[in-house]
Amino acid sequence: MAINFRITEDNTAPNYSITCTRAGSVIDLSTATSVVLIIKNKTTGTITQTGKAATITSATTGVITYEADATDFPSAGKYVADIKVTYSGGGIEILYGQCTWKVRSKIS
Repeated sequence: MAINFRITEDNTAPNYSITCTRAGSVIDLSTATSVVLIIKNKTTGTITQTGKAATITSATTGVITYEADATDFPSAGKYVADIKVTYSGGGIEILYGQCTWKVRSKIS
């Protein structure tokens, strides 16, 4: 199930806590060697993040923490993230649509 965040464009804080799931079940990340986010603006189709590293904060419960860059949410729209997990045996799993952000324009 996707996690939904509601933010304003250019947000870089706070960090986002995301639980990685597969078919509704939490994934054990104990054997993961890296986790990265790939973020796309669904409104425009633009990929705004091609592989930002996330930190595994609780491997057994599948929780990662992601710190956004200023370019990740540069404009209003709906964004979606896939999470790419690399395991110690070399296997790669891409978790489809793990979280969404609804981004509105800043109030000037």
